[in-house]
Formats: sequence, C-alpha cells, structure tokens
Amino acid sequence: MEDIVTVKRAINGDRQAFESLIEKYSDSLYREAYIRCKYEEDVKDIIQETIYNAYRNIQTLKEPKYFKRWITKILINECNNFLCKHGMIDLEHSKRSYIKELIIGDRVETKIYLYNAIDELENKYKDVIILRYIERLKLDEISSILDIPIDEIKINLKKGILDMKKLLNEVDDIDYKKE
Repeated sequence: MEDIVTVKRAINGDRQAFESLIEKYSDSLYREAYIRCKYEEDVKDIIQETIYNAYRNIQTLKEPKYFKRWITKILINECNNFLCKHGMIDLEHSKRSYIKELIIGDRVETKIYLYNAIDELENKYKDVIILRYIERLKLDEISSILDIPIDEIKINLKKGILDMKKLLNEVDDIDYKKE
C-alpha cells in the first residue's frame, strides 16, 4: 500500500517519491542488467538510461501497483537496445567455465556457475529464466512484463531449463573425459 502512494506521488511529479522508488528497486535492476550485460560500466549506463526513461515517462504508468513490472520492462528494453547496438558481449568463457573447483581442506568441491549457462541461452529463454528464478516473479507478472501469454512463458521456461541441462551435461562429459 505504501508503494502505491509513493508511486502516485511520483506520477504527480514528486521527485523525492520517484527517487525513493528507484532506491528501493535499484538492487533488483542492477542484478537484472548485470546478468544480461556483464560489464559494470555498461550496466551503469543501462541503469542510468532506464531511470531517465522511467522518470520521463512515469505519467504513462496507468496502474501504480505495477511500477516494478513497468520499470523492469523498461530495463529489459534498454538491455536489449544496448546489446543490439553494441553487439553481444563475449566473455570468452568455455564450457569449462560453467564450473569452478574449490580446494577445501583435502577435498575438491565443484561449484556450478549457472550465470554462464544462462548467458548461453536464447534471449526468449534467458528472459523468463531470469525473471522467474532470479527475480522470483510469478508467471502472470512475467507475462505482463514481456507481453507474452502465460502458456508461452511455461514453454520457454521448460525449453530454457532443458537447454541449460544440456549445457551443464556437456561440462559433465568434459570432466569424465579428463579422468
């Protein structure tokens, strides 16, 4: 309820209300942008553009209770625009970079780096995986943000998870071949 009042104040031109909303959601926005773009300087630029566009267009938000969905949609569009303009960012990670071995005492523990596996997915799968499992949004919220039907989201989640499993199994196969 408090958020709705703050959003309404921001829509009516209250700059401090808008700033408090941005402060509240900044970690989530940063995480979302970083997963997509990887470089901190680029992420900062994307966040800045997102905030600027949100501030400029806050009057177009029809339902104050959907502020987080609305600004997340702006962020996703900014990330996609950035990646289209500058090209996909290749961090030169090999299949081996999905895992990391840590020496703990006298044993070796393997940690899976899911973010690199997510990075390999097609955007339509990446979007729903990030929003569902990292941002912990409900299917109807994802549907609203991405403007796609819930059934399509479910399909994209299943296909994305299958693709990630394949990627991670390829890493597992590499490990067995080394032994």
